[in-house]
Amino acid sequence: MPPHFNGRVRVMNQHLMTLLADGQFHSGEALGQALGISRAAVWKQLQKLEDMNVPLHSVKGKGYRLPEAVELLDREALAQAGFPFAAFDAVDLFLSLDSTNDELMRRAGLLEGRPSKQICFAEMQTSGRGRRGRQWVSPFARNLYFSILWPFDGIAKLQGLSLAVGLAVQRALVEMNVKGVGLKWPNDVLIQGEHKLGGILIELTGVVTDACQVVIGMGLNLDWRAQDQARIDQNAIGLAQVLGQKSVVGMRNAVTAKVIEHITQMLERFTVDGFTPLKDEWNSANAFDGKSVSLILPSSSVRGICRGVNEIGELALETAQGMQYFNAGEVSLREVKDDGATV
Repeated sequence: MPPHFNGRVRVMNQHLMTLLADGQFHSGEALGQALGISRAAVWKQLQKLEDMNVPLHSVKGKGYRLPEAVELLDREALAQAGFPFAAFDAVDLFLSLDSTNDELMRRAGLLEGRPSKQICFAEMQTSGRGRRGRQWVSPFARNLYFSILWPFDGIAKLQGLSLAVGLAVQRALVEMNVKGVGLKWPNDVLIQGEHKLGGILIELTGVVTDACQVVIGMGLNLDWRAQDQARIDQNAIGLAQVLGQKSVVGMRNAVTAKVIEHITQMLERFTVDGFTPLKDEWNSANAFDGKSVSLILPSSSVRGICRGVNEIGELALETAQGMQYFNAGEVSLREVKDDGATV
């Protein structure tokens, strides 16, 4: 199928979803008139949306609607909110993807080592994932799911990258007057030290000892509901819930622009200076500072007191055997409560 055909389909889908974003019923005839296509063509486009798992309601005599009003990501709205389009070679908005990380990993493979800065968003993911192979719950148009492709000069330059990205998100949220934002080593953004607001997944492609492309994936909860919580085993929360709002309609593009503005500034600085200048700021936002924790490794676990991170982003644990340092990897950090249970 020619690339320009896929582009037309994406644009048509986006226009159709923009009409449906108010959550009200729209007849096939009205949609066709607005789009300049026949009712039959509208039905075909709606079928394509359903095939993408976009939630749609259809009622005979009323037409089609989304289950509720949503705020779709929109280039014009992002630009008005200060999104740094000039920082990227490509900015893509998708209605549905298997995974934004997978999309950019595929692109990185086609670039054959040529450096490129790209970002893509999806309104939903059908196979979203976090670290350690966990599923990332990705309901339609309620949260943020995006990945950034960014070039680096070898794996040595990546030490502390996930911490730096988390710190950028924390800065953005604090600037938006969100209270109680903290960071959990190595890749989580928390509220009040216990509710997960977002997570970061970093993957590499290319020759890691030389120039390589890094995919930085981010999921940020904006509107987190009981049915979402039932699907995971960690306490989570959404920005709307933190702010006491019923939804994120009216703020989703603004939040996106602010978060990406801070992440882009962070990546540009990190590429030059690395993590060391950020150590103290990260430690001041460490949600587990001074707490008893359990570090779960692939084949064992270590308990100790969390003492933050060192200059290269390694976790410092004060254990019975003395101070020990750990690299990020296939590990998980859990707080140990007074009764010995981990959370």
